[in-house]
Amino acid sequence: MARRVNGNLPEEVTSFVGRREELATAKRLLPTTRVLTLLGPGGMGKTRLSRQIGQLVSRAFPDGVWLVELADVQDPALVTLAVTEALDLRDESTAPLPRLTEFLADKRLLLILDNCEHLIEACAALVGRIIATTPDVRVLATSREVLGIPGEQVMPVPPLTVPETAGEDGDALQLFVERATAANPGFQATPANRAVLAEICRRLEGMPLALELAALRLRMFTPEQILDRLDDTIGLLSAGPRTAPQRQQTIEGAIRWSYDLCTGAEQSLWEQLSVFAGGFDIDAAEAVCELGSASLMEALTGLVDKSVVMLRFDGDVARYSMLEPIRQFAADRLAERGAAHQVRARHREHYRQLAMRGQTAYWTAEDVAWFGELSREHANLRAALKSGLEDEPLRTMATVTVLRPFWEHNRFLSEGYRWLTDSLARNPEATAERAKALSSAASLAALLGDEESASRLVGECMELAAALGDTDIMAEVALDRSLLAFANSDRERSLELGRSAIELAASHGQNAIEMDSHAFSFMAAMVLEAPGRTELAERFLKLTSDSGSHLLGGLALWTVGIDHWRRGELEASAAFHSRAIEQLALFERCIWLSSAFEGLAWTVSAGGDYERAARLLGAAETLQRSTIRLAHTITVAVGEKERLKVREALGEEAFRAAFGAGASLPLEEAIDYALGRTPAAPEPLAAPPALQRAPRASTATLSETNVLTRRQKDVARLVAAGHSNKRIAADLVISVRTAETHVEHILTKLGLTSRTQLAAWAHEHDL
Repeated sequence: MARRVNGNLPEEVTSFVGRREELATAKRLLPTTRVLTLLGPGGMGKTRLSRQIGQLVSRAFPDGVWLVELADVQDPALVTLAVTEALDLRDESTAPLPRLTEFLADKRLLLILDNCEHLIEACAALVGRIIATTPDVRVLATSREVLGIPGEQVMPVPPLTVPETAGEDGDALQLFVERATAANPGFQATPANRAVLAEICRRLEGMPLALELAALRLRMFTPEQILDRLDDTIGLLSAGPRTAPQRQQTIEGAIRWSYDLCTGAEQSLWEQLSVFAGGFDIDAAEAVCELGSASLMEALTGLVDKSVVMLRFDGDVARYSMLEPIRQFAADRLAERGAAHQVRARHREHYRQLAMRGQTAYWTAEDVAWFGELSREHANLRAALKSGLEDEPLRTMATVTVLRPFWEHNRFLSEGYRWLTDSLARNPEATAERAKALSSAASLAALLGDEESASRLVGECMELAAALGDTDIMAEVALDRSLLAFANSDRERSLELGRSAIELAASHGQNAIEMDSHAFSFMAAMVLEAPGRTELAERFLKLTSDSGSHLLGGLALWTVGIDHWRRGELEASAAFHSRAIEQLALFERCIWLSSAFEGLAWTVSAGGDYERAARLLGAAETLQRSTIRLAHTITVAVGEKERLKVREALGEEAFRAAFGAGASLPLEEAIDYALGRTPAAPEPLAAPPALQRAPRASTATLSETNVLTRRQKDVARLVAAGHSNKRIAADLVISVRTAETHVEHILTKLGLTSRTQLAAWAHEHDL
């Protein structure tokens, strides 16, 4: 079926939502190419987008924009005839192609071929012939697979943008709300349900068909009930509108459309890839998926071409992923075949091997690569651990334990602690693996400030180690007890146990524990102003230099820098702190980076550059906000008097302005500023009295408000409206404490001292 489209498409029952960027891109590309293919999986909204593009560009085509719907054409031999019929060429010839090319020879029109994937070869041949024989005809194709003809320009159609936080908007949320309102006139989006609606959009990954089918369920379910049932997306969204084409009446139908077009090898690979979470690389696919004699690369390429699998690059690494509804469809097929257990076992073993690399990678030059890969594969690690706790709990407990540095240094303490306690609950037997898991759980509990649990766990670990005659674990236990003593404010005992851990680790050749123990012992010694600090720091640096470690090496550079600072050797201190920042910045979420910023700030302050020190302290504060507090207990204890000194030297207003300027710097700019790679940050403006115009933290706020995040702008607007923190929390669906924290951070960034000043600032900037 076809219709002429001169800006007069048959009226759509529902509105077209979003796609501003895609429309702009298509409008830019069409004048430069003869064939533009909108590429994406089923349910992504390619058909609707192609029609909207047709309306947008119709004036550029005096002979019209013509839509040819190929979904119901099953015979490749009928493709050309379908086009001639669309153009009202009622030629009875048995050879319609010459008649079609003759008709198109002097035409300037846009031909939209919709749903080409199941007729891909016939469509490619026809489009190739049209382009070769006509000068001014352009083709806009929609497909789940590229046509593969010379000159084809491919434009991937991504999911709709989803809100990153509950307070943000996005095209997906707009679509979902509009369709939900149409399905249930009594439905309303409110501040109270906004967070749930946004989470539904995120869980469905912005897939238009999935969102529209989910919206239909609001006739019988609340948003909360839909969210609770999204673990079974396929089952929930099982019935679409009766007026939609059969292939779109269910997500399963839309996805099966692609599945039936795949080869046997592609279907098998698709099913096996469903065990991955958060994407995968080619090495993982080869380790987990088995296709017999078929080529995995060929099958994977076919799935990418058919838009089942999406390709993206993480730096230089190619990664692949599937939308969740597509993955669930394949997971169901895999379960039906009875092969899910075997594939999950291979998946689990692959990521177990990645985790076990940490036995050496953590304390050697391999640490950057290991931490980076763990971060990329975090979702797969979670999936592997979950299945592992069910199928092989003992081996999985060992895997979780080896990941302790990842949980600790990457700010996943709570998650790591949960995995460890779950593992311990499933493995009550007296084993060496349980003893190590108890020790790791105790250390994380201490860092989380849960002294009661830490004490219980370390006590049980010591009893089990004694019963097993396990002496290898005693260095780790000593370090756990040192952390626990520090948390309990017994600093002298903490240092004593830390030094004991160093000796035990050295005697057992336990490099990682020896380095960790040096780091913590130095911190405890700094708080106590105990002797031997220099020796601890220098020995720590020697160990990490010999091993090539970057993370522990960066921490060692920080300790040596602090030691030089306390001795007044400022040039050396600055050099060591700069090197520490360089190394710690190699890690995406390292908790110690803010400590290095603070150490450099103390050094700069000691040299008399108080404004730069205040900026560095502001940057450190921003980094620390998302960091476990106990990790910075030492820097807070040592550095508070330095902060007071800077504040007194600058004066309250100038300090707030400089501190806010540093706090507003994005991470990369903050690192560049700390290392002197960029000129000094813009001069802060001194804050005038409260009754005058609102103070500003830096010139970045003179004409724009992007110093604040989107959520902070929302909070600022509500403060300007006179709302209390309790009211702000209710409006934004957050806790009162979170609202209070947002207000505090906004005041810090802007260099303000009161809500009244913030209200004036918000009004001045038209928030």
